[in-house]
Amino acid sequence: MLRKPQQKRKSRSDRYVFVALVAIEFLMSFTFLGYIHIEPISITIAYIPILIAGCFLGAGQSTAIGLFFGLSSMYKASAYYVMPLDKMFSPFLSDYPLGSLLLSVGTRALFGWLVGVLFMLVKKLRHPRIGVGVVSLLSPKLHSILVYAAMGLLFPELGYNFANAFHVDVSDASLSLLCLLVVEGAWNLRQREGIRNFNAYLDRACETENAKRERGRLRVSGVLFLFCILCAVVATTFYFAQRMTYMLGVHGLSLSAEAERDLFHLQLQSLFATLALNFLLAVCVLVVYRYLSYREYIGQLDAITGAMGRKMFNHYCENHLESKEAMASGAGWFLFVDLDYFKSINDTLGHPVGDFVLKRVAQSLSSIFSAYGGIGRMGGDEFAVLLTSPMTKMQLSQKLDAFLTEISTILDAQEKVTCSIGACRFAYPYDMQTLYSETDRLLYAAKRNGRARYVMGALDGGELQLLDA
Repeated sequence: MLRKPQQKRKSRSDRYVFVALVAIEFLMSFTFLGYIHIEPISITIAYIPILIAGCFLGAGQSTAIGLFFGLSSMYKASAYYVMPLDKMFSPFLSDYPLGSLLLSVGTRALFGWLVGVLFMLVKKLRHPRIGVGVVSLLSPKLHSILVYAAMGLLFPELGYNFANAFHVDVSDASLSLLCLLVVEGAWNLRQREGIRNFNAYLDRACETENAKRERGRLRVSGVLFLFCILCAVVATTFYFAQRMTYMLGVHGLSLSAEAERDLFHLQLQSLFATLALNFLLAVCVLVVYRYLSYREYIGQLDAITGAMGRKMFNHYCENHLESKEAMASGAGWFLFVDLDYFKSINDTLGHPVGDFVLKRVAQSLSSIFSAYGGIGRMGGDEFAVLLTSPMTKMQLSQKLDAFLTEISTILDAQEKVTCSIGACRFAYPYDMQTLYSETDRLLYAAKRNGRARYVMGALDGGELQLLDA
């Protein structure tokens, strides 16, 4: 049975982005980065991470970040020193706790969901980029409408309703322009080829056996790191809280219970902001580590074909032949693929055409076999393929026939491109060097038999047995 290609999962880079956006949301919510204080109320821009999540991750992620935003604003509004109208966002200071909870948390979560749904809908349009821009421009006003409508419904005595949200001034235009620039900038960044290639590398690399073992070590290291940071930040916060109270006493100053509570409230805000910043830095360090691994990976790819280079392919084979997953699969195939008369193509048609033929052969191998194993260029005109999925001789024959047919038309009428192929079936575990040499014997058997063909064999008890094609 052939292994079915796995269903598309959520991109690993998207997980990093989501964690980073959560950290940025807390950082903006608990510092001056997310609020502009204008009497008698504060104007917030802390919903920008919600827009990024809604545009690029989905409605679920934007709703979650909206929930975090609402909880943060509710906490900030619970201090006695906040502006008068901000107190309605706190269930501890208002006369209607449930209404305050719905106003501070409910509206922000609803805003996140609506933004995510709107971005999803406009991406289906003929010109999604325009739709994304329109949603970005209107999102600050949508947030205002939801908040003011909830204020009018839950706290009518204050005299606010959704009509207040339609007042437009310079600050409104500035907020809309800021949202547009941020989302459009993020869109341009994600469309860059280097970013797309890096994301694809993350998704592929994290599925390997080595990556799974490394991910376990990274998780343990990350948890220990974050735990140490948490302990250090909490200890520092409580230390300075105690020392501040002591210092005021030394100077003969005493604070009321409300003032002490507000002071501790501020120190906890500092704690949350510091934790968010450290968490964001941890994500950045992890992404940089992944990027350096990606640069090393790119350096080991074959420059002409984009397939694995010899060193990388050998490493890939060694890792797979020793993996538990390979042992469980029982058997695999190893292929050597050699271009026939490649020197003649270079001499008569030129090296650029030869490079084109190499690239197209690698693409054909990838399109047919990449779902079942790995492909590498061993040097010159020779490729190798390790098929890690169980496959019958008949199934492999069909794929090899399809490959030979596909490459025959690469140069159209100029010259027919053919390959000689040796295919060796083996049972795990098996020594790689022995596997190489036995497959090489099959390749040269195909050359001796007239080229443009494949010869199949099986390693049984250490002896190579030929199989009928």
